[in-house]
Amino acid sequence: MRRLILVMASLAAAPSASAQSSATLRAIDVYRSAALSADDARKRFGADLREIVTLRNAHRPAADEKAEALRRRVERAAARTPGVAFVELHLSEYFTSVDHAIYAVFDVVDAADSSRLSFAPAPKARIPDPDGLLAAWKSYVELGEALSRRGQMPVDRPVCPGFYCLWGGTPELDAAHQRFVTGAEKRSEELRRLLSADADGEKRAAALFVLSYQRAGEKVTRLCREALSDADSRVRGAALQILADIVNNHKDVEIDLDPVLRRLDDPLAGVRGKAMGLMVPLAEKTAHRKKMFSAAPRLAALVRMEQPESRDLSFTLLGLISGKNWDRLDFAAWDAWAARAAAGKPD
Repeated sequence: MRRLILVMASLAAAPSASAQSSATLRAIDVYRSAALSADDARKRFGADLREIVTLRNAHRPAADEKAEALRRRVERAAARTPGVAFVELHLSEYFTSVDHAIYAVFDVVDAADSSRLSFAPAPKARIPDPDGLLAAWKSYVELGEALSRRGQMPVDRPVCPGFYCLWGGTPELDAAHQRFVTGAEKRSEELRRLLSADADGEKRAAALFVLSYQRAGEKVTRLCREALSDADSRVRGAALQILADIVNNHKDVEIDLDPVLRRLDDPLAGVRGKAMGLMVPLAEKTAHRKKMFSAAPRLAALVRMEQPESRDLSFTLLGLISGKNWDRLDFAAWDAWAARAAAGKPD
């Protein structure tokens, strides 16, 4: 799995010159809104979104700034749609050796569904970085990214002294692991306080990553479970990344699936994708698979998306938990099965 992820990352980071210069807007999706349909979004914003892609294709800082300003303007216009409580517009890029596709996704929360925005209150404190551990985590991530871009990252999973290791296999990265092990033990209380109280979501996410180097798996999973209700998507995403590593590499550590299932309806696509990625290996277990029946309607909604990550992961999960092999585009069949599964009566 790690080898596959790294190969995919290298393809995305180093597309062919022709693909890099010819991005195409492939699709416009809207997730879960009765107030703003995908057809409405295409009619209202299609021209602006194509202009954003054109600006990005220029590969110039000034054009990138204009593209981002236009993206924000479109996002604000969509948010003014009657009945809408929240909108975030993001554009994701997918490379192959001959293609460069861009997918626009409007993540929408309707006013009638505002409970989807119910998270823990955003903290407001400013807490110092304990022993420079958060800065060390940032340096660790940046070093790994640089090594990956240069093709110098080992492809095998590193020997990981914690419950989540993003990179490893070089002296510098392995030394960082040991620093996190020591820091998670000696600065645990300060890191937990920062995770719960600091106003900066990036710092809270980094604190959670460092705390994943604790020795006790149940402590790590408890922190992740609490973090799944964090107001910042970076923290929720970090929790899901750590839990996914635990599921794949620490099978003796139990995972509470219920808060993960709730993230299938997260306001943001990136978090939903991480939740689905975590669920794929869990679907191999009968007890977890049965619990997933309640989330089947959410997966049936996601399989309609054109954005590849949402579409493909939801389709994979539907097949795993249902045992059915219907075509992905047979939405009527998936909807009917999902409704029966959610009612506790799957075939």
